[in-house]
Amino acid sequence: MASSDSIEADKNLKGLADAALSRDHEVTLFFSDRSVEFLVPGGAGGEYSGLHSRGTRLLACRTSVVASGLPSEGGFVEGVEMSSLGELVSLFDDHDRVCLLYTSDAADE
Repeated sequence: MASSDSIEADKNLKGLADAALSRDHEVTLFFSDRSVEFLVPGGAGGEYSGLHSRGTRLLACRTSVVASGLPSEGGFVEGVEMSSLGELVSLFDDHDRVCLLYTSDAADE
């Protein structure tokens, strides 16, 4: 799960996903808050599309998408599914490992 749009969070999330995939783990990435912007085509979005092509589920919190002003249809890289915090809770129940990535932005403090 990622909730920040910082370069550090982006790099860490992709690195963890890549490492897990290389060890044949099932990977689901849940994007909330400003991290939904990672899933927009161009920039970091293309790299997430590459993770999707390797079997990673890309979930975007519907509430965060609405708050960000991004379109929920057609505004993201291939493979992005609209999701909810309710589904995130189910993911916690159904998976044996969960990583939460949060990077505090100094401007927000």
